[in-house]
Amino acid sequence: MLKRGPLREVVLDAIRSAIFSGRFAPGEAIRELHMARELGVSQATVREALLQLEHRGIVVRTPNLGTTVVQLSSRELKERFELRVLLESMAAIQAAERMTAEELSHLRALNDEMSYHVAASAYYEASEADLTFHRFIWRNCGNAVLYHMLDQLTIPVFAFVSILRSRGSESLNGFMSHAPLVEAIAEKDHEKIRACCREILESSYRHFALE
Repeated sequence: MLKRGPLREVVLDAIRSAIFSGRFAPGEAIRELHMARELGVSQATVREALLQLEHRGIVVRTPNLGTTVVQLSSRELKERFELRVLLESMAAIQAAERMTAEELSHLRALNDEMSYHVAASAYYEASEADLTFHRFIWRNCGNAVLYHMLDQLTIPVFAFVSILRSRGSESLNGFMSHAPLVEAIAEKDHEKIRACCREILESSYRHFALE
């Protein structure tokens, strides 16, 4: 059953949730007509949602062939990891200089929420909480271009890793607490921020890109 709200956003969220929760395997086709019947909406509405997901890198649309869920090779994951380490550190350092006490308190709460879902082995919820945590930092860096670059770079990875975890290919054992990063930001310690960003990302991608 679909949630309440603008139909376009509701359908987008429903398909995105189905992907992140592991219902579809990496590289698996998403049939527009089947999805439209399942959700009780028009095929055009589903197509529009898939176009939005394509722009975010979560699905791949091939002319005359259809739409498939993102699938990343170890090389692609490693390339994204290397670039994200640089950009994430930059965003966190800039955010550290701008965040208020209230925003830091909210960042701590986001980390606590993420830790709760990890402890419960709630794959989809943990992934969503992780993404929300990082997006909060990116948003507070004050650089809209940097935020957009990190979003475009990272979303496909979050989707791909979340799918593998939800389908039992990976556990959450390597999921690292982000508390040290929060405190490094609170202290405005640039070197510690860089070290924490690299450690967190290495822990996250170790089983995927750093073979």
